[in-house]
Amino acid sequence: MKTLALQKRLAAAVLKVGQNKVWFDPSMISEIREAITKEDIKALIKEKAIKKKPIIGVKRRAGKKRQKRKRKGRGRGAGRKRKIVKKRKKEYMIKIRNLRSYIHELKLGGKIDSKESRKLRRLAKAGVFKSKKDIKEKVKIR
Repeated sequence: MKTLALQKRLAAAVLKVGQNKVWFDPSMISEIREAITKEDIKALIKEKAIKKKPIIGVKRRAGKKRQKRKRKGRGRGAGRKRKIVKKRKKEYMIKIRNLRSYIHELKLGGKIDSKESRKLRRLAKAGVFKSKKDIKEKVKIR
């Protein structure tokens, strides 16, 4: 028995869809088997022996329901706010630890004195520096 792989590939190219989206009419399989050119496939498409399967989208029922509840103001209570604050705090902690360790390295390396170190730590806490690069620009390295 001959497979219909070639016909399926040609039909997919003509219909501009994937091979899984091509449907063959079971009653006209013998005629489809004979088709070996794109013109033959186009003729079979006109005869409705070959069709494009409908595109099935993703159902958004749950998402739409959640969206509707959020619009009403649900799910925006203290618990949600706490999660956001915790995340923000964690990000701050990671950043400030990095900056402070870098300032400590500069102090140990003798590039800044203790007075300068204190000043930089205060500025880091205030949120003046976003990264190590900012500190490098601010410090006049000896």
